Amino acid sequence: MLKGNSRSSKESLNASIEANLASIYEEVMWLANRPNTTPSDARAWYTHIASSSLRKHIRRFSGMVSKRAVSADDVPLRLEHFKRMQTTLTQLVDRHLKTGACDAEEFVRVVLDCEQVHIVTVGENYSAMKAKGDYQSAGIKLIEWTTIPPDRQRFLWNKMLHGKVMNANDYKPQALSLS
Repeated sequence: MLKGNSRSSKESLNASIEANLASIYEEVMWLANRPNTTPSDARAWYTHIASSSLRKHIRRFSGMVSKRAVSADDVPLRLEHFKRMQTTLTQLVDRHLKTGACDAEEFVRVVLDCEQVHIVTVGENYSAMKAKGDYQSAGIKLIEWTTIPPDRQRFLWNKMLHGKVMNANDYKPQALSLS
């Protein structure tokens, strides 16, 4: 019985999230059609304003962390959208404006796909942006979560994942799972 209720709650949450994203798409496109508003300005409504209430329900950690983020102490860290969310959404808005498309479903699919993140340093985040997402050109080396020492996993989980990504519990270090 509980599993059935849980599934219904999850399906309801997913439907609610998709409805919220479709509504945000309408807002973004309304903004994009305003005078003196670029596709980038309109896209910013999602990435900088509207996403705040949704992100912990749709943002997913990839399981990859940069070597620098693992080894560096006292270095600011970031959840980096490696699928280039801002660029991808700006291009979608621009294309929809030019073609007259009105496709909230595409917006929802793209947002859900792009809401995947790696853990990197702030410096690496800027390097990745400059390199247009090419981690090799940016000099970023990624390693799998499972290869990170448990004490560093605990630090990264508490600082970067807990309460910030929907799948944080999938990466919860064993010692934390017992408490």
